[in-house]
This record gives sequence, structure tokens and C-alpha cells, in this order.
Amino acid sequence: MADLPLNPIALGQDVTLDGVTYTLVRYIDLYSVLAVRADTGERSRLTVAALLEAQTKPSGPDGQVEEERQTSSGFERLSDTQWQVVQERAALVAPLLASPPATRTQAEVIAAEAGIHVATLYRWANRVRATGQLADLAPTISTGGRGKIRIDKMSDEIVAQVIEEQYLTKQRKSISALMRDIQAKCRRAGLPPPHANTVRRRIHNLSERLVMERRLGRKAADDHFAPRPGHFPGADYPGAYWQIDHTPLDVVVVDDVHRRHIGRPWLTLAIDVYSRCVAGFYLSLDPPNEVSVGMCLVHAMLPKDGWMRAINAQGNWPMWGTPQAVHADNGKEFHGAMISRASEQYRFRLEWRKVKTPNWGGHIERLMGTFSQEVHSLPGTTFANTQDRGTYAPHKEAVLTFEELERYLTEYICGLYHQTPHAGIGRPPIRRYEYGLLGDGTVAGRGLPHPPADPTRLRLDFMPLIERSVQRQGLQIDTIFYYHPALDPWVRAKAADGKSLRRFIIRRDPRDISVVYFLDPASNRYVPVTYRQTHRPAMSLWELREVKAQLKREGREEADEDLIFDTYERLSRLVQEAQAHTVKARKAAQKKRSRGAVRAKERAQEGLPPPLPTPPTNAGWDDDDDVTPFAVIKVK
Repeated sequence: MADLPLNPIALGQDVTLDGVTYTLVRYIDLYSVLAVRADTGERSRLTVAALLEAQTKPSGPDGQVEEERQTSSGFERLSDTQWQVVQERAALVAPLLASPPATRTQAEVIAAEAGIHVATLYRWANRVRATGQLADLAPTISTGGRGKIRIDKMSDEIVAQVIEEQYLTKQRKSISALMRDIQAKCRRAGLPPPHANTVRRRIHNLSERLVMERRLGRKAADDHFAPRPGHFPGADYPGAYWQIDHTPLDVVVVDDVHRRHIGRPWLTLAIDVYSRCVAGFYLSLDPPNEVSVGMCLVHAMLPKDGWMRAINAQGNWPMWGTPQAVHADNGKEFHGAMISRASEQYRFRLEWRKVKTPNWGGHIERLMGTFSQEVHSLPGTTFANTQDRGTYAPHKEAVLTFEELERYLTEYICGLYHQTPHAGIGRPPIRRYEYGLLGDGTVAGRGLPHPPADPTRLRLDFMPLIERSVQRQGLQIDTIFYYHPALDPWVRAKAADGKSLRRFIIRRDPRDISVVYFLDPASNRYVPVTYRQTHRPAMSLWELREVKAQLKREGREEADEDLIFDTYERLSRLVQEAQAHTVKARKAAQKKRSRGAVRAKERAQEGLPPPLPTPPTNAGWDDDDDVTPFAVIKVK
């Protein structure tokens, strides 16, 4: 996996702080760097937090900064076929971007096997090295076959068939025997046989586990790849592997108005397997979904100083950067198309735990157990089971709000968990993390990780994507119209076939659908597009679906935008009246009040100022949520 280019906080880099240019000389610890002033040669101690802030500090009016940060990554508009070409080319250039990079001789061999000139291979590698974007490897125009693996399509099918039927079997045929069969089949079909190196490369790219499982059996593969106690294969340095999972916390929280219980929150957590440090988390009042996964990863990848200031948390959380791989279970929220493509764009692998192999998730599950034990000491804990709970009434004893619990977890992570010796590694997680990055006197460290270059775009890239055409009234999404002058040039624009309407890419945060992000093809930037009727209240996608379900129960399925918002406000008033009496109504109202706070914290982590005041909304969303406060209120 290639390293991102030009790490702005790597040793040897020139940085500018408060108008003074420094050269970074040596890391003192995770929080400070020794630097030399370029003008005087004077040595200075700079904080890592200041260096990171300098990379994301707004340099102009807020609106201009946000617009600049919403440039497209480019991968959204690629078809599945184009993305497949990107993946093939990425595999070819990976050795050139590795550390150390492939030699010229090795590059020539790779190019020859792929049927391209070595200069083309280096040109692709330079594109990725310059921008860090895999999307730059996408073909822009037809090249008549240049840049692709030159093998006849039918020959390719023969190769795939022979590998599947003869190589991946218990018979364990050699590649030489395989080539004889491939050549014979191609001759009988009147096709040119592929070069042996092409077949070898195809086999080399197969999953090592798949090959071992098919040729030696599942037990042999399980024995070979199973993690040993205290060890996870490949987790040999910070960021090599993160594990991510969800759990409902064993504690009840209260709303911030009536201070009465609203249920248990869900925690999505990412752990760095090497150091056992918590890379990041996402707390929600809704069950796990694709947004939970995306926002947890974004929280883990971004520096957290601004976020911690926004929630008034003490301590330091010096973790950021892109992992090499993320290991998750087989929940549907981890298999979303956009999560998968975004992970490839940011060049980390998504790996899923095999069914019935609990030892593969042991690190994250033990961490979840540690967190469960910690919250058992809080007022309002539900404990692990009813036997432990006894006569304790968590709903009556609960005192923490959602935001207070979020801050408590943050300070527990930074001030206690990271600082306490871990039995599995024999030292505090933060010390293990520090030694892995900066070295321990005997082993050289890898250096501080590359911070994401564009925090706002990173968050957008992990948001769900939809496609719509532009109508005269703007964009129509789920019956609601959105408008911005940037849409005008694209009204009823035709697709390439000249007949159908062109569909444009739109990002939407399901937690707040009052604004969507339109990818303008002319500027290649995401433009925030609000409701056409700007006075409409903000709502979540989950709330919109509940409104539509209520209208369906009332026999009014063909609802227009006015009826949808009238019903939303009618149900909201009923929820407001009922929240003093029902848990579900209080929970719904709390989500609305928390939405603005959630966005303010996310913007702080991105290095942006707080958003302008907006109507309060919810802190989370899920399309399988079993909490439906509108539904439990009888509407006459």
C-alpha cells in the first residue's frame, strides 16, 4: 500500500507558523517537534497540534473556504467498468509507490506483463503520487486497448476457468501444468495463448487465504491465518490494522430538557490493533448503519483537537491518519458500495470477519467489554443482565445526557484507558502507539502519520450518494425540492445519448436532509443546495420516512411537499406535547435538539467555524430504527 505524498508534518519538511518558516528536525514526542527557523537558525519547540491546525486553518471568508474544501475526489462519477480499470492500474503501480519502490528492471517486467510501455506505468504512478487520488487513474478517452492487460477476452475466460477448476483444487497442479492446459484449450479454440507471466501474475494476485483454503483445506487455512492470543497477523505497526464494531452501551441517558430517560445509546468504535489505542468513535441514539461506520472512520482519521475543544473535553488524543486496513464483521452496514469505494479511494483495505471465527474480532470485542465494565459504574447502568441488576432501576437512576456521556467516554479514553498498562501488550496503549511511530531506542519508528489533506471532502466522501436530473424547479429528492443558482445551467440537461435526462451526483447526510451537496460538473465542486422553500424545518431521512408512513396510514400516499411538511410539523407538535410522558417522544425530541450540536462538533474537527444557527434536529439516523415516536401517537 502506497504512502500518501508529501506528509506536511514529516521530518525535513518546511512549515510556516505565524509568518515564520521552520524546518522540522526531530520528533520530541507525540505532541511536539524540534524545528529550526529558516531565517535565524534558532531551534524551537513546535506543538504538533499547531502544525495540524496550520494545515486546515481557514485562509479566507468562511464560504470561500468551505467551497474550496468541497472539491470532488473524482471517484463518484466513475462507472463500475471505469472503477475496475482504476483498480487494475492501481495494482500495477503499487510496487512503484511502495517503500522502497520497485526498481526500473522490476517496473519493466510489470509493464511488459501488462502489455504497456514502462513510461505509461511511471506516468500513472506519478499521477497518484502527486494527488493521492486513485480516481486519476481512470481512463478519460478510448485508447484502443493501450493501458489494459492485452489478453483476448475469450483467452481470459479460459485462464479464469482453468485456474478455478484445476489450480484451486486439492490436486494442487503446478503453474507449468496449468499453462499446458491453457495453451491446449486456446489452440483448440483458435485463440492466442497468454504469456506464462500473465498467468503467474493472475495467480499471484489471488487471495493467499483463498489459495490455501482451496488447495489445502479450510482447517489448514484457519490454522495458518488464525490470530494467536495477543497477536493479529499483519498488525505490526500503528495503523496497520483497525478493527471496528458496534455495541449498545449498558447505560441509560436522559434528555436535556426534562432530564428523564430516553434509552440506551449505540457506540461505534475503532481500535488500532497494534497499540490497542482507540482510533475514534461515533455515539448515536440510533442503531448502527452505514453513516455510523462512515462517521466513526472519519472521526478516527481526522485530528481531534478541535473536536475535543468543542465538547469541552480535557486531555490529548494524538491519533489521526489513514489505516492500511480496517477489519469488520459481516454486518450489512460494512458492505455498502460507497463505504467500499471510499476506502479504496483513500487506499485502505476493508476486510470482513469470516462467519464462526470469533477470535478474529477479539481485540475490538475485548475493548467493548472494557467499555461495558466502565459504564457499569455510571448512574443509570443497565448492567450486563437482569441478575446483576437486581432491584436497581436504571431508568430512575439515569442522570447523564447524551452529550455528557460523549464527553465522559472521551475523557475516559484519553485520561485513563490510553494511560493504563494493557495486559496484552505490557504497557499503556499510548506508549505503545508512541514507540511504534517515534521508535523506542532500538527500533526506528515510522514517523507521525499523514493528516487528511481535506477534512470536509473526507466527510463528504463517506456520505451516501444519490443521482438525480435537474428540473426547472431544481432537484426533487423524495418529493422535496432543492434549489441553488448553480443548478440553472443544468436544467433538463441531456445525457450522452441525447435522449434521456442527464443524472447528476448528489451527496446527502441522512441525519439532516435540509441541505444536499450537488457535484457541479463545471467546477468539479460540491455545492450546498438547500430546500427551495428555505423556511421549511430541517428533518432527518428517518423522520421523513415516518411522515410518509403516517400519511399512508391516513390513506394519503400521493403526498406533495406541502402536505409532507404540514404533517411533519403536526406530528412534531404532538411529540412535543407527549415528551413529558413517553420515552419515545422524548428520544425523538432530543434527536432534533442535538442535530446542530453534532454538526458543530464535526465542523470543529474539520477546522471550520460553527455553522450558522439552524432549527434543532436529531443526532443520528437509521432506516431500521425500532423507535417510531410519530407512530405511537394516535393522530385524528
